[in-house]
This record gives sequence, C-alpha cells and structure tokens, in this order.
Amino acid sequence: MPTATVSAADADYVLLAREYLDWYAAAHPTRATRLGYHMHDAHLPDVSSDALKRKAEALRGWLTRLEQVEARGGLSGDAAVDVRVLENAMRADLLELEEVRPWARNPGFYVGIISSGLDGLSSREFAPVAERMRAMRSRMARIPGVLDAAQFNLSGVPKLWAEYALRDARGTVVYLRTDLPRTLAAQGYAQVPLSERAAFTAAREEAARQLEAFAVWLERELLPKADGDFRLGRERFEKKLALEEHVTLDADALRDINERAIRDYKAWVAREAARLDASKTPEQVMAELVKDHPKAEELVASARAQLVELQRFVRERNILTLPSDRLPVVRETPPYARLGFASMDTPGPFEKKATEAFYNITNVEPGWTPEQKAQHLTYFNRAGLLGITVHEAMPGHFVQLLYGARIPTDVRKVFTPASLVEGWAHYSEQMMVDEGLGNGDPAVRLGQLRRALQRHARWYAALALHVYGEPLEEVAKRYAEIAYFEPFPALREVERGTLDPTYLYYAVGRMQIFKLRDDYRRHLESRGKTLVLKDFHDRLLQLGLPVSLAREVFLPGDTAPSLE
Repeated sequence: MPTATVSAADADYVLLAREYLDWYAAAHPTRATRLGYHMHDAHLPDVSSDALKRKAEALRGWLTRLEQVEARGGLSGDAAVDVRVLENAMRADLLELEEVRPWARNPGFYVGIISSGLDGLSSREFAPVAERMRAMRSRMARIPGVLDAAQFNLSGVPKLWAEYALRDARGTVVYLRTDLPRTLAAQGYAQVPLSERAAFTAAREEAARQLEAFAVWLERELLPKADGDFRLGRERFEKKLALEEHVTLDADALRDINERAIRDYKAWVAREAARLDASKTPEQVMAELVKDHPKAEELVASARAQLVELQRFVRERNILTLPSDRLPVVRETPPYARLGFASMDTPGPFEKKATEAFYNITNVEPGWTPEQKAQHLTYFNRAGLLGITVHEAMPGHFVQLLYGARIPTDVRKVFTPASLVEGWAHYSEQMMVDEGLGNGDPAVRLGQLRRALQRHARWYAALALHVYGEPLEEVAKRYAEIAYFEPFPALREVERGTLDPTYLYYAVGRMQIFKLRDDYRRHLESRGKTLVLKDFHDRLLQLGLPVSLAREVFLPGDTAPSLE
C-alpha cells in the first residue's frame, strides 16, 4: 500500500536521524553542552590524529546509510526536506575534517575547545553548581590530551592565526583565574563542600598552568615557524558555502552580485547623506556620524535601554509575534572571545533549565592606544549601536532563540545554517528601519546602511582573500572604503575573514530573505491576497530552514533561484 510505504520510509529516516544526532553529540561534547544535551558534559572531544581519522570514517558510513534511505524514496513531509539538511551537514563536517583541516592549521581550534567547553558549563545554571564543577574538573583533566594533540597535529599554521591563538590562550588563563571563580561565586560556590572546592581550585590552577605552558609553546616554538597560508582556494570555498549555506553560486557570480549591491547601497548612502548635509561628501557625513558614540563605560547601559524600546516597537508595529516578555542579559564580551564587536550567546534549543541569553559587547582593551580605542568605539556610534541591538537581540538573534521551540524537527534545530541565523538578524536591521524605526531620521538610516555595507565588505573580503588571492593589507583598505570604516577596525574585520572564510553569509542571507518576501508577495497578489509581514516573519522563523529550502514551502513548485 502506498501509505504504508511512505510511512516506513519516513520511519527509517527518523530512526537514522535520531541515531546520528546521538552520535554527533558524543563526537562533539562541547557543542552538545551548548545545544542543551548534557549527557556528555564531562568530556572534551578526542582530537588526536587517530580519532579524527575514525571520525571521518564514521561520517562516510553515516552518509552511506543516508543515501540508502534516500534511494528507497517515499519520504514525505518534514523528512523530505530535512534529509537534505542532514546530508549537507554530514558532508560539511567531512569537508572540514579532510579539506579545510582547522585541526592541522589553526591552534585556536584547540584553545576554543577548552574555553568553550568550560564556559558552557559555567555560564548557565542548568544543574547545581557542585555538579557542574565536577563536570568541569573532568574536562580540565582532559586538557593535556587536547594540547598534546595540538602540538602533534599542527603544521603549516598561518602567522596571524598563531598570534590570535596566543592571545586567546592568555585570555583563557585570565578566565580560569579571574572570571570563572567570580562567575561561580555568584552561583552558590560557597555552599559547596570544602573538599570539593579545594579539588576544583587545584584542577583550575593546573588547567591555567597548562594553558600558560601552551601559550609559551605558541610564542617560542610555533609562532617563529608559522608561515602557512590561510586561503581556502576557489574549489574549497565554493564547496564549503554550498554545503553549509545551501548556496550553490560560483565565486564569480557571487562577486558580481556583491559589486552590484555595493553600488546600490553607496547610491542610497549618497541620498541620505545629502538629507543631513548636502554641503559634505557622503564620506564626510559618515565620518561625523560615527564620532557620536557612547563612552566606553556607557556602552552596556546604552544597549540595555535600547532593548526595552525595541521590544515595545516590535509589538506596536506588529513586526512579529514575541513568544515571551524575556530580554537577554547585556554584558561585556568574555576575554577569550573578543574577536568580533558584538555577539549573542543563547542557550541551546534543547536546554530546559538555564535559559539565560547573553548579549555580548566587546569594549576597548586596556592595552590599546588612545587612537585605537577611539577608532574601535566608532563602531558603536549611536545609530550603529541601535542596529547592533536590533541584530543581536530584538528582533534578531534573541527572538530566533524564542522561536527555537517552535521549529518542528531536531535536525533543523541542530544544523541551522548561518545564512539563516545571521541573515535573519541582518535582514531585521533594514526591515526595522523600513517599518519606521528612527522615525525617518537619516542618521538612523545611514547607520543601517553602513552596517549593510560592512556585511558587503565582508562578502568582498571573503572572496578577495580566499578565492582571488588579494593581499590582506589591500583588502583591508578596500574594506574601509566600502564600509566607511577606520583603518584599525577594518583590519580587524578582514583578519576575522581569514578565519571565517564564508562570513558573506550575513548579506547573502539578508538578500535571500528579501527576495523570498518579494516573490511570496507577488505569489499572494496573483491570487488576490495580501502579504501580512507579521505572518511571513512568524512562519519563516518557525520553519528553521535554509532560505533556499524555505522557498519550497512558501512557493511550492517554484524554481527561481534564492539569490541572483
């Protein structure tokens, strides 16, 4: 019977997906903690060369099983879509292991395992503090294995990555000795039995010593010999983007789309700048705009106040349905995670108890020169900070968190692509101003346009660095020109692009969502209906699909590209 056949195929897929997610959690214990799976909280991943080979073999086995399920046909409903999400996720993991190879090229890969593994257990109170301390001690006991693997595996390391890893290793030492004790003290550490506190203190200090020794090794042994090339190359770049973001355009097509968008946004900037001061060039207007920013000590408080106002705006303008009244905690970015300017640290989709979310803002560093501090703060100009708060929190990443429980399958919750996550948040920046945020103030629009051009500058930098082989310093100069950035923050952004080669997913995702919205509006109008923005947003967030696959749900039978 056809119904029985379809049901059996779906059941086979559901079983495979469940077994794969269980294996995935065990193979990625620190990510499992972040997702809210706590059965592996005592472990760090085995990153020895033999373990990495076994992982690659296991992934090939999972792909074979998945292909067998697909070959039988008959998948329906969510399974028919999710099977493509799962296959891409498996292939992306295999690509990372065998071709991108951060385990061989990036010492920060190992520092990140340790810092993320400990922070994931300390920043949220999903279990009593004593229980989490025991899990942290277990992870600390596994740090030597991680660092031994690093020293064995690493070769051909780019100098810049070695420098970043050295900074992050030292930041993790600060975290272990200062931030971690402070965090636990606020969570009832004093009530833990003295013997357990003593054991934890000893383990923590030993972990700090190990990271210090690793930092010495990085500085004295690795850094002097770090002469590797960070570039992915065209083939790996295109493959990585296709598997992770479901975007299959080649690099040349992507470059053409981006250059068109830059020209369009630059023309928009010129129109808005003339509204503010027609006697000045757009560059001069932008330069004045970014000088108006909160002082360093005012950044966090300013963002908190914006959150409340943005929540009110979303409700009053019917932007979308807010599932709760919650707001995230606003704080300075922890010292081991300060590569970007701002971020949202959300609990995982399966976290049941510790559901706090943290809106991180990277403030100035004490060791920077006065000029570097001043240039850094230009990023947080008042119009810019408003857009950052939209992006990170309301209705950006934090609202995505609130919708996580409504996404129908675990596969989508675990393997949500960055082009949807970051694309939604970046789309929100422009959409909110379109819907009246700022009451038509050209400064607010210019702030939004500057951030849009920042994301298109990232798009340019990703291709220039990894596909076209342009020198980093020249890429930073053009980045600053595209995004109206000062040289120092532009250089930091481009350096990030060496580590995050597909960070064009912000603008790619935004453009995909706008195109889907426009195409869906035309689809409705052809049937005598009107698009309701709130309904579109609610449905998109609840689907949790890559935009190219979400199109198939919104527009059945549609064959138009998601980006052009």
